[in-house]
Amino acid sequence: MFNFSPNTAILAILAACAHGHGVLNKPSPRITGPVQKALCGSAVTTALEKDIAGPIEDALAKADANYKCNAYLCRGYQYEDNLDNVKVVSVGDNLVFHVDLIAGHHPGWANMSAVDLGTNTLIGDALKTWDEWPISGSNEDIDFNVTIPDSLRTPCNEPGKCVLQWYWWSNSNKQTYESCLDFYVEA
Repeated sequence: MFNFSPNTAILAILAACAHGHGVLNKPSPRITGPVQKALCGSAVTTALEKDIAGPIEDALAKADANYKCNAYLCRGYQYEDNLDNVKVVSVGDNLVFHVDLIAGHHPGWANMSAVDLGTNTLIGDALKTWDEWPISGSNEDIDFNVTIPDSLRTPCNEPGKCVLQWYWWSNSNKQTYESCLDFYVEA
């Protein structure tokens, strides 16, 4: 008979999470929902839901004929599924972010950028960049601030036009990690 102890349970949870890597968790990022499932298909959506911090490439490996979204834009998570999670900001606001780094043994580079949702292009320069991410033992990797610049006032003046996207590219395993925060700049 199998002896199931609290230590065994902890090890099982850690083993299940070991394949995950990193996800923005403060402020609350976009999440999955029915619109995403309709556009990305249930196979990709299920893979993304199983490992919210995992690489996009793992989910895309399960893509089938129902995949009709761009998982490289906010992991395929859709604005319409996140209407209650849009952050209203003003120029000059200092936003505090936290990344839940689950497994950081894949070095690469990262940034936080504003992205135009209509064109899937960056708006101006990245708001924060890391040439090497993650750096072992550095809290600036996981806890950081971004100030909303005046250059976002016009292109991001309505909900659904822009996101702040945390993006991590791992050079060592050629994988992409993303999280998005829906926002708009109030007048």
